[in-house]
Amino acid sequence: MTERKKAEAHAPASDEIVEPANTIPEITFEQLSPRMQDAARRAGWDKLMPVQARSIPYLLAGRDLMVQSRTGSGKTGAFLLPILEKIDRSRPVTQALILAPTRELAIQIVGEAATLSGDEPVNVLPIYGGVGYGQQLDGLKSGAHIVVGTPGRILDHLDRRTLVLDDLKIIVLDEADRLLSMGFYPDMRQLARSLPRRRAGFMFSATFPPAVRSLAREFLHEPDFLSLSKDHIHVADVPHIYYEVPGMDKDRALVRIIEIENPQTALIFCNTKVRVNYVATVLQRFGYDADQLTADLSQNEREGVIRKFHAGKLRFLIATDIAARGIDVEDLAMVIQYEFPEETELYIHRAGRTGRAGAAGVAISLVAREERRDFIHVCTKYKIEMEKRELPTDDDVAAVVGERTVALLEAAQRGRDRLQIERMQRMLPLVSSLFETEDERALLAMLLDDFYQQSHHGAFGSQEAKEAPAPRKAESQGGRQRSRRGGSRRGR
Repeated sequence: MTERKKAEAHAPASDEIVEPANTIPEITFEQLSPRMQDAARRAGWDKLMPVQARSIPYLLAGRDLMVQSRTGSGKTGAFLLPILEKIDRSRPVTQALILAPTRELAIQIVGEAATLSGDEPVNVLPIYGGVGYGQQLDGLKSGAHIVVGTPGRILDHLDRRTLVLDDLKIIVLDEADRLLSMGFYPDMRQLARSLPRRRAGFMFSATFPPAVRSLAREFLHEPDFLSLSKDHIHVADVPHIYYEVPGMDKDRALVRIIEIENPQTALIFCNTKVRVNYVATVLQRFGYDADQLTADLSQNEREGVIRKFHAGKLRFLIATDIAARGIDVEDLAMVIQYEFPEETELYIHRAGRTGRAGAAGVAISLVAREERRDFIHVCTKYKIEMEKRELPTDDDVAAVVGERTVALLEAAQRGRDRLQIERMQRMLPLVSSLFETEDERALLAMLLDDFYQQSHHGAFGSQEAKEAPAPRKAESQGGRQRSRRGGSRRGR
């Protein structure tokens, strides 16, 4: 049985994302309850955005829902308004849990919740790592109605029994694709087993590749699906994104983009076999699982590379248009155009290799100044709406890689038994001493870099994600045996 068929064996009878058959009509601002209208006005809204108008009725009805909607579409208000409407303010227990991929997003959600709730007695508590536990413990003891946080630190509090979810009514997974790209999949699966059986679940994500759909099966029960991005998707039903990059800095730009986007798989196009060889060499030397496909390969070599890519054993394949003919990979997460094609039609052929048969996918272009004319011609000819993104800086990459590394380290620590944790204590004096000089800090950085390079390739879209079993029956907090580990742990 292939890996794909194994995953499908655990999937529901219909794994396709479809619009709900029994659609609930959109809601208008005037149809909101007086409390919800007051909350919206506090945020400066006098009408609802499309994602809010379409999804709020489902959330109010308690129907599990997956929503495809991009950042900046108003999705935060779409789930906060119904949550504030449905929680019982007189009960100082956690009734809503919102999972976010980064502490910055968690803080943003808490800020918006504070604006919407105004002076009403609603306790919204952020829980994330990189800070002490004291303030979070105080907030939980005082009774947090809504908890917003990153999965690792949430799991820490569940392990310590300082967070109890027996009265949970609603769980929200915000930016689910980023939750996976940050390496939270093992934590998410463990967290799903802590949820009470009866509660509503909502997932918001810009894309819904197989790994995200697998995650949905862990948290949601027969969810409906709404797409708020369809009006912005053209050519092969994928989002089209571009970065303006210096022509002499494309290789470094590609590495930074890969680190930020963290695709499960990607087909990278170049215009010449010389450039294919160069890009493949750069990615391999940087530690990526990458290979090339050019006309210079023998038939056996070519077939071997294609088999690896088809089987999901090769993450990045760099190729020319001629060499890539005939490659048809299901669920290809991303196409990257390292060089913009010399013929406009080739853009369509390249972009069309992702997002096939209703699957999710993204087409990314690296556009240098000398390629801008061809780029504009393609956009005009095919009426493609391109989303421009700012090129990530080294600091952006360092921040994302840092959070991802902590997520992986904490997941590994949770798997340790008591003896391993006891043995680990002997290293604490050494760790403290390694912060004293720059040379010693470099040793620690080397170890962390090696750990990250060895671990992060499997963090998103790993075999574990592809073969995710059917959701286990949820257990209440009281029915679970948890380990209680002493000492503080740095969370996310």
